[in-house]
Amino acid sequence: MRILSENRRRFDQERAHAFSVFKDSGDAPSLLSTLSSLTDQAVMRQAAAQGLPQTLALVAVGGYGRAEMFPYSDLDILVLVPEHWSEEQRAPVGVFLTSLWDLGLTVGGTERTVRECLEASSDITVATALLESRLIGGSSELYSQMKSEFLERLVPRDFFRDKMLEMHQRHARTGDSPYALEPNVKENPGGLRDLQVFAWIARASGFGDSLYDFSVNGLITTREAEAMRRCLMFLQRLRIEMHLAAGRHEDRLLFDLQNAVARSMGIEGSGDLRPSEMLMKDYYRNAKSVIQLCLIQLQALSDRFAGRSSAPAVPIDEVFQARGEELDLRRRGALDDSLVNILRGFYLRATNPLVQRPSIGLVRELWHAVHNPHARFAADAQSRSVFLSILKLPAGVYRTLRDMNTWGVLSLILPAWSRIEGQMQHDLFHVYTVDQHTIQVIRGLRHLVYAEHAHEFPLLSEIMGELPETWRIIVAALFHDIGKGRGGNHSLLGEADARAFCEACGISREDTEFIAFLVREHLTMSRVAQKQDIADPEVIKAFASVVKNAERLKALYLLTVCDIRATGPKVWNDWKGALLEQLYRATLAQLGGNLPTRSSLLELRKAAALDLARGAGVTTEECEKIWASLDVAYFLRHSAEDIAWHASALSSWTGAGALVRARPAPRLSGIEVLVCAPDRAGLFTTLVGCLQRCRTSVLDARIHTTRDGRALDTFLVMDLGRRPDPQEAAQAIAETVSRALASDKPLPPVKLGPLSRHSRHFPIRPVVLIEPDALGNSWLLSIICNDRPGLLYTISSVLSRSGVNLQTARISTLGERAEDIFQIDGAPLKDPAECLKISREIVESIAPDAAPLPQEGKKPGSFPQPEEPHS
Repeated sequence: MRILSENRRRFDQERAHAFSVFKDSGDAPSLLSTLSSLTDQAVMRQAAAQGLPQTLALVAVGGYGRAEMFPYSDLDILVLVPEHWSEEQRAPVGVFLTSLWDLGLTVGGTERTVRECLEASSDITVATALLESRLIGGSSELYSQMKSEFLERLVPRDFFRDKMLEMHQRHARTGDSPYALEPNVKENPGGLRDLQVFAWIARASGFGDSLYDFSVNGLITTREAEAMRRCLMFLQRLRIEMHLAAGRHEDRLLFDLQNAVARSMGIEGSGDLRPSEMLMKDYYRNAKSVIQLCLIQLQALSDRFAGRSSAPAVPIDEVFQARGEELDLRRRGALDDSLVNILRGFYLRATNPLVQRPSIGLVRELWHAVHNPHARFAADAQSRSVFLSILKLPAGVYRTLRDMNTWGVLSLILPAWSRIEGQMQHDLFHVYTVDQHTIQVIRGLRHLVYAEHAHEFPLLSEIMGELPETWRIIVAALFHDIGKGRGGNHSLLGEADARAFCEACGISREDTEFIAFLVREHLTMSRVAQKQDIADPEVIKAFASVVKNAERLKALYLLTVCDIRATGPKVWNDWKGALLEQLYRATLAQLGGNLPTRSSLLELRKAAALDLARGAGVTTEECEKIWASLDVAYFLRHSAEDIAWHASALSSWTGAGALVRARPAPRLSGIEVLVCAPDRAGLFTTLVGCLQRCRTSVLDARIHTTRDGRALDTFLVMDLGRRPDPQEAAQAIAETVSRALASDKPLPPVKLGPLSRHSRHFPIRPVVLIEPDALGNSWLLSIICNDRPGLLYTISSVLSRSGVNLQTARISTLGERAEDIFQIDGAPLKDPAECLKISREIVESIAPDAAPLPQEGKKPGSFPQPEEPHS
């Protein structure tokens, strides 16, 4: 057992008292200063105990140098030693730096001479550390020499350039967005580091050492300084609470910490929002303010280094003028209480070829106007007209709307927008707040307009080029999620808002109905593609009756794809893309009167498959013999190419043992697996277990039983083993499944894996629904729950034990949320009591601690259906 030193015990006691005082006061600056002072004293006691001479200098750097010591921040210290010291004289310094670890903090210690410091200062990180250094103890002469010589060598213009490059790289590493759901409050855009970058550059440029100095010296206004101080104090308080809640150095506002931090900061829930959501709303608002203020101040510094443009002013109208590449105001105060002038500024920047950026004067006026608590901005007919012109821009729509959101202007013209600003989405698939997700959807839609992005989604780009008045899709995208967070169906709430907007803007009835349809039905195409059998002409017919015409279908297809892609990187995949494209093409044919009936579709598919099979060397007689044992459902569920591949594999099979084949899926980043074997109880469960052991994820499963008693099962899987060659991966999967089926030994059961950290914070109360299909010949089992390893195996095991047969499995995963649809049949399903028993067993097996009870009035086996997820 380690024995703590007296210095460590004293340091711990003093820090604990400081934490106690902070919990009562919430005074972040006072705690940071106190901790810095306590650390100074502990370091000096340690130096005395080590016998360090007074001829060297102990220098605090980093946050410690700013006297901003957070509870578990690193202890960054520089030991300046005289130039003439020998290696023997310098040796005790290393022992001293090592001994500082006894204080229980992570130590970043460096030993240098003045010359070595100056040589190292060519590195921007070292230069920044020296700029904000502070003498703790020892030789003030040595420290003063280092600081004065460093400042003489420092070139503010170069320092500004390097810090800006460093900041852009940091933003890129953190996703270039302040709206991460678990943001790093120090490093993310809008975090502490952005404020520090401004302060460092201002200090290096000679404007002083504090916000007060920067204001007095004319770099920022008094109001801007006060706003920056509020932002800084919020972030300091937040970071302190995070350290204390985690009990360690933790700068990410993790889901694990959000509730605890909200409580410690005295934040309570409001309406439908939890305390953690209110905390995050406050954080995102603060981050947006930091970004606005830093854009202003860094542009002001840039102008000072580069000089104001000497180009003559070219009037654009009575409010705006162009000065070189900058859009500027002709008079101060032109934006006060004038929403139309604010909007015209954004419109002119997007449409005037003379201007590339706003002037610092325009940016400052915009910030002061928007943040004026006494301002009254009226969304009148004139301002709506300008806003509609922005939405109809042939180029620059995304950038303009993004900038309007950054500066808080969208909520001025669309009051409902303020409710989704910084609104977290407590689910397992969204990675953006609602407002940022919406902006990303618009970004995706606009990419489809430009030729340089056409290679990404050729079909979508082609469709976008065919559609008239594409601005209507942008309007629909703007409103598709605006109803979130209010309770109720957000699609219907958004539709009402969209209709009101269209009416206020004088948009025609036809265009209004088009926009309202897209908002109301923006989830429908995704739901049909992923949850229904889109090989069934009746499903296509029903979907076509919703969209009504080809123009609506095309727009809904575009919006659906961009909506899913803007949700998060784990949600979109080629399989979802293929399903949506299949649904789009089939519905387009139906609307054109070209979709064949079920019987004619069967003959067309057989004929196409026969041509392909004969091309692969399979005779007509062999195909007909194979197909004679298969029912109509088989031909409806598989493409002609798949049917031909199956026939080719089956024609060369002797019928002994099991046939297993696998191949890279055409046009999909997945692997198709075909298994034909004597049917037996539990076969599907065995196959699912084998596929999981092969490190694959099942996307789709189709189960058939031939008339001669064989199981013909096909799977579409994703390779999670990340094997570089898909052909090798397919071969490995086929060999593993073949060995398992040939073995007499039963496979050990697959255990249901643990929930991910993300899922633990967003647990889904399982939903299990069993209901007859439209024809009454089979049942549909719908399951919504947290996804985790072994889920499909667990569900199929329950069905197997219950004597229920699986016909198809449609696996849909939205991030870490599973929404699976199974077509099943079997005698137990005809008994309501057995149906309920099966449902209960499924719930208990996938979430034993969260088994819901069926509600009154529901069919046996049904459970409460949550609001349709955003996908």
